[in-house]
Amino acid sequence: MSTPVVRRARVALVVRTLAGVVVCCCTGAASGAETPKEAEPAHRFYVGITVGNLEFHDSYGGVAFSDTSVGLGVFGGAYLQDRLSLELSYDSLAAIDLHDLAGSGVSRFDVNTERRTTALSVVREVSMRDIFEWRRDWRFFGMAGVYRSSIARSVSVRGAAEVTSDDRITGALLGGGVLYRVGPVDLRGYFREFGVLGDKEAREFGLVVQRKF
Repeated sequence: MSTPVVRRARVALVVRTLAGVVVCCCTGAASGAETPKEAEPAHRFYVGITVGNLEFHDSYGGVAFSDTSVGLGVFGGAYLQDRLSLELSYDSLAAIDLHDLAGSGVSRFDVNTERRTTALSVVREVSMRDIFEWRRDWRFFGMAGVYRSSIARSVSVRGAAEVTSDDRITGALLGGGVLYRVGPVDLRGYFREFGVLGDKEAREFGLVVQRKF
């Protein structure tokens, strides 16, 4: 038969053991909450470079025409919340470079157009890994915003003087695409439609390389 002293010693041992287990569990949980292995660091901003293919539509003297061009752009964004950001972009392209177009009557003309565009868009991402538990971090995104383009046009009519103009166009844009993370950078394929609330001015497809920080 155990004595009261032995029973008290056993109770004290059990209490110390339980207390040790509780402390270890609490410490482990706190450590896991503070430094989760799978958690990604929070990002507030991102910047990148765009390589885009632009299809631009224009007209002169009642003649409609279009051309495609490739150029570079830059952009930066700030996260308003997780996967929702506000993005500012700028690009400068030789939108149109066409020669010997048929005008009115027997006239022929050449046209060269430079387009510089600043756009402000809201970008929303949707993670396929969160929805379908994909192993890879594929994301789809949509964007909507406004833009302002400076259009510098030079028209050379055969046998006449050169005509130049400098216009400003403000409108709405819509776009979307897919994003994939590769190490410290994101690759983004996208499209943008300019002038969605009026006559379609331009359509752009491109590839983005962006870095978050």
